[in-house]
Amino acid sequence: MSAPRRMRIQPSKLRRVTLPGMALRFAFGAAVSVAAGLVGNRWGPVTGGVFLAFPAVLAATLTLIQDEEHSRIPASNDARGAVLGAVGMIAFALCVWALATRIPTFVAMGIALVAWAIVAAVLYLLIWGVRRSR
Repeated sequence: MSAPRRMRIQPSKLRRVTLPGMALRFAFGAAVSVAAGLVGNRWGPVTGGVFLAFPAVLAATLTLIQDEEHSRIPASNDARGAVLGAVGMIAFALCVWALATRIPTFVAMGIALVAWAIVAAVLYLLIWGVRRSR
């Protein structure tokens, strides 16, 4: 299996973005956010907050995969990355839940952001480091 491609910014690709594609992404993200709101109303804000991370982590990725890559390998790598990001978001949510009522909100959010970044980065290095060593 080939090594994963490096992520890079390509502003020239912005010209290929279409209005229907953006509308689809917006509609899907909004629908998932509404569903997360309903979950929050039913099972409480903690559960709803965890579900609100879903559109940020996975929904946009899935629509981009269809447009950009028609191979199983890149799609599986994207899905794996989404799972790692979701685990990082769980760490974020747990930090906010544990700290938001005890310390100033902006400090709790900063600590949660650092926790998300560390968890996601460590998992990324573990998963892709193991895959590269094979």
